[in-house]
Amino acid sequence: MNSPATAQTTIRVWLLEDHDVYAKHLKRLIDSAPDLTCEARARDADGLFDLLGKAVRWPNVLVLDLGLPGGTSGIEVLTRLRGQYPDIAVMVLSSSDEREKVYHAICNGASGYLLKTADPDEILNGIRDVHAGAAPLSAQVAGMILRGFSRMGPLRSKSEPLTNRENEVLRHLVKGLLKKEIADALAISQHTVDMHLRSIYRKLHVHSQTEAVSVAFREGLV
Repeated sequence: MNSPATAQTTIRVWLLEDHDVYAKHLKRLIDSAPDLTCEARARDADGLFDLLGKAVRWPNVLVLDLGLPGGTSGIEVLTRLRGQYPDIAVMVLSSSDEREKVYHAICNGASGYLLKTADPDEILNGIRDVHAGAAPLSAQVAGMILRGFSRMGPLRSKSEPLTNRENEVLRHLVKGLLKKEIADALAISQHTVDMHLRSIYRKLHVHSQTEAVSVAFREGLV
């Protein structure tokens, strides 16, 4: 399904957040950025999909709280969005850093996962990053994921083994770095990063950065 065609000068953001005070604070923060605009806010899943069904244009990024009222969970929202509105990037902004919730959120289509304790600049940059195709993670979340999967031990993978350099690129991708940042961190060109990413996608049988991150978590590659 393709999103309605509209002229785009800023990144359009919607919120799915049931806490009124926090939602107002978040809207003010987003609207304060010159390249972002918060166009709509829903309190629950039904409200979100009602807005989407009536919208003339859809958001570029949805900021999603996993702890929703009613019978539909944030994970179910992600699954439905992936099926009906795949062009909408989703950044989870949650108070929970439980490994299982983070894992299920990413595997079900979240492009990034930040905690509500993140500072304002981290939240704004996270929105920009998911819109650009990166996968921002709060430092606590990234560390928790890595420690949790490390304790599980290595898993047998059906994917073709990655080279040492490809593993380095994948680890930086999991941290939420953009291509330029990966290039700077590894002292290589962006063209070389692109070359490694294409090889990673081929070996992991994926087609996007989000899918690569999900496979990395699922197969214990990082």
